[in-house]
Amino acid sequence: MSDAFADVAKMKKIKEEIKAHEGQIVEMTLENGRKRQKNKQGRLIEVYSSLFIVEYSSDNGSSAEGTSSYVESYTYSDILTEKNLIRYFDQD
Repeated sequence: MSDAFADVAKMKKIKEEIKAHEGQIVEMTLENGRKRQKNKQGRLIEVYSSLFIVEYSSDNGSSAEGTSSYVESYTYSDILTEKNLIRYFDQD
């Protein structure tokens, strides 16, 4: 039973840490199947009680079209189970 309490405490700490970095640039390392990972940089734009949202910009290469952006949501349990990793960049 103590493992469940430890996981709840870890989840609370993860939520607080992510909330503290809202608005900052983050790098997400996403598990893409067997021994494959994908790194993406974006801005942590919103934090909710059960998930958080990261906005990514994709450069189309054409200056006429500019950049387009898209959002992806992640759960705190993804971070807890280390399915996804998050790295914060200091704001200068």
